[in-house]
Amino acid sequence: MPTPARGVRGGWSSRGGCVARLVVAAGFAVIAAPGLGFAPGSRTSEFARLRRLGLSASYDKDKLMNEASFTEGAMRSFQDLFKPKDAELSPEEIEEQLRQEASSAATEGAMQSLRLDVMSGEEDEEGMPIRRAAPISVLQSKAKQSLVFFAVPKEREELVTDVLLSMRIEAKEISERNLLLVPAIVDIPSKMLLEFPPNIRNAKLMRQKSVALPASSDGQAAAWGALLAAEFEEADEQNIGDQVRQMGLALVVRPDGSIVRRGVGRPQWKVVFGETDD
Repeated sequence: MPTPARGVRGGWSSRGGCVARLVVAAGFAVIAAPGLGFAPGSRTSEFARLRRLGLSASYDKDKLMNEASFTEGAMRSFQDLFKPKDAELSPEEIEEQLRQEASSAATEGAMQSLRLDVMSGEEDEEGMPIRRAAPISVLQSKAKQSLVFFAVPKEREELVTDVLLSMRIEAKEISERNLLLVPAIVDIPSKMLLEFPPNIRNAKLMRQKSVALPASSDGQAAAWGALLAAEFEEADEQNIGDQVRQMGLALVVRPDGSIVRRGVGRPQWKVVFGETDD
């Protein structure tokens, strides 16, 4: 089966069982063995040392500064020799990258026609919060809403409680960043969105104002089920289907509708905050 291509927008990855996207830098200044730190400011330190000598000695300062400039330039040229060239993608990797890009584009497009049940700020006669359906396209274009989806198979529904607990710890910053968490339980074989069991549906954690739910009326449940089941199938394509079924999957979507992360396990909020910042 194909492996994830390098540099793919919203590509899958995992680190320590949580969401992580790999960003590879092509160039580096020095090479260090594992466990060794980089020499701090190697170029700048040499320049500063020569400059201090010039200020304190009777040596020809102009000559010394010219030597320092030459040293700095020579070191830069020397380092450039060892910068690795960008590795060329094989035809198979290019094909896989295009497939993943197409998958992201399809999910992004399908999501725009779906709705979320969001908190209205009102309560019913029993004091329960009232939710109202809102199109994702409106939430993003008008409210500039960032979205984090966390979907689990029906065998792992307890993971929803875990992510809601983690969310409560970061509730203030999540609210300030205009971010909504959308938990969901999916029956992957039938591609159906499932209802939350009473212990989750009625929990106080579910009433957090930054929790939104996939709308289930007017055929929306089937559409949501198909979309999220397709994400589990995408994980299968990238050889991480078993991990995703055990730990859940997360999608981070910016207000412009672009998926910036697909990941294994519940989101690390500090990482999410950085990715949803403009």
